[in-house]
Order: sequence, then structure tokens, then C-alpha cells
Amino acid sequence: MTIIDLLRQIKKNLANKRLEIAESMIEGRISDFQSYQKHIGIAEGLQQASEIIDATLKNLDEEDA
Repeated sequence: MTIIDLLRQIKKNLANKRLEIAESMIEGRISDFQSYQKHIGIAEGLQQASEIIDATLKNLDEEDA
């Protein structure tokens, strides 16, 4: 497994976790507003991590070119 493959797998795992959070919110499994805010923050953090991976992959692509 290359670094690029590893980064892509991590990005996929982040997206899956974000989807799990969204599904739990839709299904009403969040008990209070504080939990809701926490889950929103986690989802935002996962999105930011995914964007960092995208930028890293782009940089690796440019270095190889």
C-alpha cells in the first residue's frame, strides 16, 4: 500500500464516519442540544481533515509531475 492509497483510505473512513453522524442525527438519536452541537463540531472536523488530505494528495501529485 502506497502513501497515496493510505491517504485515500483514511479519507474514505472519514467520509463514512461523517455519514454515520448524519444518519444518527436524522434518525433522532441525539438526545439534547449539547450533543447536537458536539456532533456538528465533529462532522466539521472530519470535513476539514478530508480537505487537508485532498490538499496533501494534490501536493503529492504536483511533486510527481
